[in-house]
Formats: sequence, structure tokens, C-alpha cells
Amino acid sequence: MQNRFPRRVTPEEKEEVLQFFSDRFGIPSEVFSPYEILRGVSNFWLYPKTEFLQTLSKLQAQTVGLLFLRRVSHYLKPTSAFLQRFGYLATKNIVTLDQKTLIKLKENRKVPIELPIEPGYVILKDENWILGCGLYISGKLISYLEEKVLRTL
Repeated sequence: MQNRFPRRVTPEEKEEVLQFFSDRFGIPSEVFSPYEILRGVSNFWLYPKTEFLQTLSKLQAQTVGLLFLRRVSHYLKPTSAFLQRFGYLATKNIVTLDQKTLIKLKENRKVPIELPIEPGYVILKDENWILGCGLYISGKLISYLEEKVLRTL
């Protein structure tokens, strides 16, 4: 088995990631200071900073830490797992959905809706919880919620 332990991001990649979360969701860069940002081919992980990272990198692991971001084509897409854990820090591009809209989203995976936000990835939530990631484009909202979340709606 080839060693696939993710590598540390370059300073340029780190800046791109931090800028994405700041610009898109208003999540301050300081939130990420206790973490290493690691990268595979198209996935990014958060891993608590440790002096043992170099030693750990010798392990034959395919994933480490929290998968929090993916590069999809030319775009960065946050994972629902990340948004559920860190989304409370966001100050923008949060879409709170009523029960009726949530049911439509569950049934159809997308709903026509006009929102006062710029197109792109959004945080989907109900009145109590952050549910995960969605995509808002051209007057429609697309769900990227995990099946286990959808089953609870």
C-alpha cells in the first residue's frame, strides 16, 4: 500500500482556504489557528496541531482528522460535517429553512427559491440546528445534505 498520508498545504493553499471561509461565510481565519490544514488530491482535512505530525505522516493512513473541504472542479466546497461543527461561527450565507421547504428539499433535492444572497455554497439549517451544505444558484437551492440528516427531517 502506498503512503497516502495527506501533506501540509502550501502557504498559498492555506491563504486560499482561509480566504474562502472568510469571504463566503465570514468565519475568521483565527478559528483555524489550532489546526494543521492537510491536503490529499482534492480533499482538505483539519488536524489538531501536534509536534508529532511528522512521525504520524509515516503511517499508511488514507484519511486523518476532519475532512472539511473538497475541491470540486475549480471551486471549494465545505463538507456538511465541517459546517455542523463550525458553522455556528458563520455570519453570512446561512439559509434557515421552514419545515415545508425542508420537506420539499428532502423529496426533490432542490427547491425553487429566491434568496438575498450571492450564488454559491450555503449553510442550511432549520430553526434549531445546522444541517449541512447546500448550493444556491439561479433562484434554486440544491441540497448536499447527507442521507442520515435527511432521514431525520
